Amino acid sequence: MQLILHNDDALHGYEAAEARVRKELDKGAMKGFLDAMTRIEVWIADENAQKHGANDKRCTMEAHPMNLKPVTVTHHAPTVNEAIAGAAEKLAKALEHTIKED
Repeated sequence: MQLILHNDDALHGYEAAEARVRKELDKGAMKGFLDAMTRIEVWIADENAQKHGANDKRCTMEAHPMNLKPVTVTHHAPTVNEAIAGAAEKLAKALEHTIKED
């Protein structure tokens, strides 16, 4: 499975973000789906980089399961790590629903 990470210019620490995404994808319910994916694309952004605000970090994950349409989720949180964790949890639930239907 290929992991593609798109990082907002306002956020720093690409390597740390990539490591955090991999950690979240490799644990819990999401781990059971990784072999069925061709790729997962992740976009991390600070929607309000000029000033601090609640839930202004956004993580969007788009999973590409083999032979199925892509599944996309978004999670907003106060920190990048929380946004990544929330998006990974949502993605696992969405994939569970999508793959069970197929």
